[in-house]
Amino acid sequence: MNLIEMIKNEIGDDVVSSLSQKAGVSEDQVKTGLSAGIPAVLAGILKNGIGGDSGFLGKILSGASGMVGKPEDVLNGDHGDLLEKGKSLLGGLFGNDSDAVTGAVASSTGLSGPKSAGLLAMIVPLITGYISKLMASKGWGISDLVGKIFESKADIAAAMPQGLSDSLGFASIKMPNVNIPKVDVPKVELPKVPPVNYGVAQEPKSGSIFKWLIPLLIILIGGWWLMGKMGCNSPKVENTIGANMDSLGHTMDSATDAMKADAMAARESIEGKLNEAGDFVRDLGVVIVKKLPDGKEIKVAENSVENKLIMFIEDKDKPVDKTTWFTFDRLYFEPGKSVLKAESQGQINNIDAILIAYPTVKLKIGGYTDNTGDASVNKKISDERANVAKNELVKMGIDAKRLDAEGYGAEHPIASNDTPEGRAQNRRIDIRVMEK
Repeated sequence: MNLIEMIKNEIGDDVVSSLSQKAGVSEDQVKTGLSAGIPAVLAGILKNGIGGDSGFLGKILSGASGMVGKPEDVLNGDHGDLLEKGKSLLGGLFGNDSDAVTGAVASSTGLSGPKSAGLLAMIVPLITGYISKLMASKGWGISDLVGKIFESKADIAAAMPQGLSDSLGFASIKMPNVNIPKVDVPKVELPKVPPVNYGVAQEPKSGSIFKWLIPLLIILIGGWWLMGKMGCNSPKVENTIGANMDSLGHTMDSATDAMKADAMAARESIEGKLNEAGDFVRDLGVVIVKKLPDGKEIKVAENSVENKLIMFIEDKDKPVDKTTWFTFDRLYFEPGKSVLKAESQGQINNIDAILIAYPTVKLKIGGYTDNTGDASVNKKISDERANVAKNELVKMGIDAKRLDAEGYGAEHPIASNDTPEGRAQNRRIDIRVMEK
C-alpha cells in the first residue's frame, strides 16, 4: 500500500461528514478534494525536505517527535482559526504555487475559487496531522518521510490533478548527490594460471529460423547443380526441386511476417506500471492545453484518451465505425465494485467539457473485466461500471440520449491475462464515437 492509500484509509466517513459541514460542500466534493490534496501535500513536503526549509517541516509534522491527540481534533477548533492555519500551511508548503494547487482542486471538485480555497485550507492541516500520525506509528523522522515520498514519486504524480505535477515542478525534484570519498585500492598481482582445454565448446541452440534455412538453401542449390551436371534434368526432378524452393520461400516469408508481427506488438505495447492499489497507471506523455470550440481550455496529456478523442472528432477523414475505441486512462473503480474512485473525477470532467464543446457527438461506453472469476459476474459488473460512467456524465448535464453503455465482461482483452499488469489493463472503460 502506498503513502496516499495509507493516509486515505485513516480518514473515516465521520471526518468527511464534518469537513462537508464546515466547508459547506458535498461529501463527494470533500472526497475529491482529499484525493487531490493528499498527493499535493506530499509533493510540498518533498520540495521542502530536499530543496526548501526542512525546519518548517519539523514544526508542522509533530510525528517527528511524537503524536499528541487525534488528527481530526483540528476540526473541533474555531472556524476562522482553522482557515488561518490552513492558509499559513499552504503558503509554507507551496509558496508562489499555492494558487496552482487551489486551482487544481477547484478543477477536480467543480467548486468555485473561494469555495475550493476554503476547503483546501481545512484539508491541509488535517492531512499533515494524519501524516504525523503515520510517522509516529512507523517511527519515522523527517528524513525517513522524505525518502519514502521520493520512492513513491511516480504514484504521487499519477494521483495529482492533471497539470499540477508540472506546475509544482514535481518531476524535476531529485535527491541530492552524496559525495563518497575516493579510496585507493592496493594493486594485487594474481598468479598466472595455465589455460585448461575443456574440449570443444558447443554452439548454443537458437530458435532463429535462419540457423537452418541458410544451410538448407545451400544444400538444395548444390543438389540442383549436381543433378544438372549428371544429366538429371527430367521434369519430375525439376518440379520436385521447384516445389522445395517454393516451400522454402514461403517459409522465409512466414518468418519475416512473424518478425514483423513481433515488432508491431512491441511497438504497440502500453507503457505504464501497476501502483500499489493494483491500478495500471499509463505513461501519458507531456501535458498540453487543448482549446475547445466553445473557447474552454482543458489540460490533457499527449497520449490521453481526451486528446485522442478530440483528434478523432475533428478529423473529417476518419469516419465513425464500430471498431475504433479509446480507453480511459485515469478512470479507476474500487476492487470488485462499481464505485468510481475519487481520482477519476478529473477525467470525467474533461469528457463532460468535450461533449459540451461538440454538441452533435454521441458516445458508446463499454465496460470490461479480466478473465478471473465467474464469467456471468464479470459481465454484470462490467455493465454496471459502464453505466456508472454514463450516469456521472448525465449528472453533469449531458443528455442521456447522447450516451449508450454496455458491459462486455472479459471479452476483447487488450493485454494478456497471465500477468497482474495485463489483467489491470483489461479492467477498463472504453468509449467509441457513434456520431460526430
